[in-house]
Amino acid sequence: MRILKDENLLASPINAAFAYAWAALSGSWKNSVLIAIALLLLSLGSMVPLVGLVASIVQGIVLYALAYWVVDRLRESPDVAAFREKMTTEDVKTAMFGFFGPAAGFYVGFMVFSLIMMLITLGILWLTGGFAAISVAAEQIQANPDANPDQVAAMYAQMIGAGTPALLFMLVTSLFFSYIWPLVYGYALMQKSFGDAFNAVFMLFSTRFWKAAFTGAYFKLVTLWMLVVFGVGILMAISFGTLILFPLGVLILMWMVYFTAVVAAEAYNLSGDI
Repeated sequence: MRILKDENLLASPINAAFAYAWAALSGSWKNSVLIAIALLLLSLGSMVPLVGLVASIVQGIVLYALAYWVVDRLRESPDVAAFREKMTTEDVKTAMFGFFGPAAGFYVGFMVFSLIMMLITLGILWLTGGFAAISVAAEQIQANPDANPDQVAAMYAQMIGAGTPALLFMLVTSLFFSYIWPLVYGYALMQKSFGDAFNAVFMLFSTRFWKAAFTGAYFKLVTLWMLVVFGVGILMAISFGTLILFPLGVLILMWMVYFTAVVAAEAYNLSGDI
């Protein structure tokens, strides 16, 4: 059962995602500028001792809230023109805080998921003797400050070799979960409560979602999305790295949030009933 009304999202999902992301950003430049200023202030606040952690968490949740907001309006719109019209009547408070609950649920869920994966990686490192081998190699490096380059290289190679099973696990799972993430994210963006959004994150472990992700249409969609995000990410990094272009970087970040949200919604839309 399709949950998005615009057939263009099925016929040409990436082009349609471009159109919807731009409509979300440009539908009301006043709102976009106000949201960008708020995100900019939160970015600055994250650099301040004590309040930095809180500002960073709030910023992350607000970015997810923007994604929930866009997808909610997308579900109500038969085409991009109707969507743009909705954007002109929206207010900043709704955009940033109207979906704060499910956004916070997804944020917390993703943090818990990341912690679980980190603990599993550390467990593999411990079970394979990696911790002990790395400790011995580190002691050798400290005990031999005058070691020649070949000896130092051998010691570091020993450390890397000891951590190989954990590194391989981290690499393989990161690639796999990155691939199915848009589908799970799209499902999460359909949820309306903190608890449901929190639980949606753990669909990353669901074989039903794994099976739904291995189709030609999904593979094409995710591959194109990754290419776009990579290219836009370079432009965003350049903007954030230059003080005068920092505000532009925030606007690019907002566009990427909208674009990814639309692609994720379409990814879930392609899957039918999981």
